[in-house]
Amino acid sequence: MNRLFSRHRAWLLPALIIALFFSVRPCYAATFETFLEPAKVVDISTPYRDRITVIHVRENDPVHQGTLLAELGTVVLKAQLAQAERAARFHGKIDAARSLVTMRRKKLRMLTALKKTGNARPQELESAKTELAIARADLQSALEQQQLKKAEAEVIKAQIKEKQLTSPIDGIVVTIYKQEAELIGGSDPQPLLTIAQLDPLHAVFHLPPEAAHFLKNKKQVPLLVAGQQVSGTIDFISPIIDAQSGTVTVRLILSNTDHSLDSGSRCTLVLNTTTGEPSHDRTGTEKPATDQGPLQ
Repeated sequence: MNRLFSRHRAWLLPALIIALFFSVRPCYAATFETFLEPAKVVDISTPYRDRITVIHVRENDPVHQGTLLAELGTVVLKAQLAQAERAARFHGKIDAARSLVTMRRKKLRMLTALKKTGNARPQELESAKTELAIARADLQSALEQQQLKKAEAEVIKAQIKEKQLTSPIDGIVVTIYKQEAELIGGSDPQPLLTIAQLDPLHAVFHLPPEAAHFLKNKKQVPLLVAGQQVSGTIDFISPIIDAQSGTVTVRLILSNTDHSLDSGSRCTLVLNTTTGEPSHDRTGTEKPATDQGPLQ
């Protein structure tokens, strides 16, 4: 038995080494780079051709949703609003119409009572009914006119509000293109200013399908931004492969509440080319990595 074992020992050890070598598959980490982008970039303008009366912000000013950015000319509209509100408060016609309805109602009651005793003609009674109906219609018309004046005032208020340009998002004023007293809107394609939302930031990568296949939405992955290790959350993985580049678009969201990350900074993602598992390698070079399985 010992002789048999000794005979096969010469080839048994090399066979074990070869089997162990092939059981540990080498896998490599590949780097993908992009640049950080604002989550939103909004141009502020107006469809109405008008003159800028005042700009309330400067470049690099932080703004919040609803912040008043600029105002356009509203002198004529404000005068029209004052007139409409004043007209809506007038109630002389309404008071006169109510008095006439009261008088016509009393006359009808009196004639109705006289008819029971035979002291009122039928024609007089019918005439009184008609006069009361007309008086009521006049009162309703006066009330409707007052409501129309109030509605007109609300329309003018909405027009004034449209000339008060506010920010639709939280962000930073990046560029102001116009100055006070300049015309804006209408056929002019140039906006008043541009606002960028810098919290959060987006990183859009174009990955090979075999790498993107392992990624999952809402998964957090490590990223390298300007030498700083940060974390990003996968927000979107395109369901199609771009025919021209043969890549899949993947968008990540990076929280930037303290504004420590700059839009436009280089952002690096390191993925295991075999499993799609993110790697913490900072070198940016391809190197062997441990096979840990796909992202969950």
